[in-house]
Amino acid sequence: MSLEPTPAGQPALQVPHPIVQLARLLTAGSAAFRTTAPEGYQRGIDIYSAAVLPMILAKSARQFRAAHGRFPDIIEPVRYTDKIYWSKFFRPLKIPETGNKLMTASFIPDEAKDLVQCPRIVWHSAEARVPRGKEIEPGAYFLKANFGSDRFRRVTYPLTDAEADALDAEFAAHLDNDYNWWRGEWWYNIFPRELLLEQAIGSGEETTSWNFLVIGGEIARATVYQKLADGSARKAHLSPDFKPLPAFDDSEPAEFELPSSETLERLAAAAKAIGTPLRFVRVDFLLDDDETIYLGEVTFTPGHGTLPMRDDMDLELGALWDLSGELP
Repeated sequence: MSLEPTPAGQPALQVPHPIVQLARLLTAGSAAFRTTAPEGYQRGIDIYSAAVLPMILAKSARQFRAAHGRFPDIIEPVRYTDKIYWSKFFRPLKIPETGNKLMTASFIPDEAKDLVQCPRIVWHSAEARVPRGKEIEPGAYFLKANFGSDRFRRVTYPLTDAEADALDAEFAAHLDNDYNWWRGEWWYNIFPRELLLEQAIGSGEETTSWNFLVIGGEIARATVYQKLADGSARKAHLSPDFKPLPAFDDSEPAEFELPSSETLERLAAAAKAIGTPLRFVRVDFLLDDDETIYLGEVTFTPGHGTLPMRDDMDLELGALWDLSGELP
């Protein structure tokens, strides 16, 4: 039965609203709604009730259209950004591991454990009361929520009680809000919320993350990402063989030196080992002063699918992500 997907390159207005597409899928008896996710996995269509799903689709579609000037195609997505949007609702994700910073290590397969490790977590709690004074060994740490992005603060121990009280007040709010539930990123909302202290990697005040987009077992892009204290970021985009690529946006260029060729090989090998079983994922690494590799994060919907992107790149990356056998 044909659902007449919109071919790539046709005007955006020919893609109907996702609620209309949802109705077409239901009318056609889509297999997605007649099957269940594998054991230990869930999909957005499993989590959102029949009453809530259309509301989530409508709100997230508005956000998508504001970024890209069109609605996403969820019947037969072609572009990279459409496939990210599609994945929020139809892709089986492992739970409760997905999105949980306390369980990132579970994504490191046995064959990669000699290549990469996770930063040491020295404390975590469901209560918004960070350790005081000398309760933590002196040094630099990152206080984080165990979900989402931009929920962190670099802290140096020992802390004064006043500094700890201020952090309690700031981070308590993170334990109560529904993070990106209305964007369709349901997985951040199904495991217990906690705060954690993670030992800082390297001696620099600014952290440089080496982010690898792995699609179909191959590295599609690498990004050097530096988050600054004022909330802005510096970025540099690299090809799979670490050659510079043109900027994708107007971000300030990252300031960095390539690590040794041996470390680059280990980074690429670790990214492939972690990313291949997941089919599509962004794998983020940190390097310490000795170029030891640490797994920082595993991201299943980079940029929520709403970061602006040139159409040629959207199509190029989308073509690498094979959804054969997965479409609804």
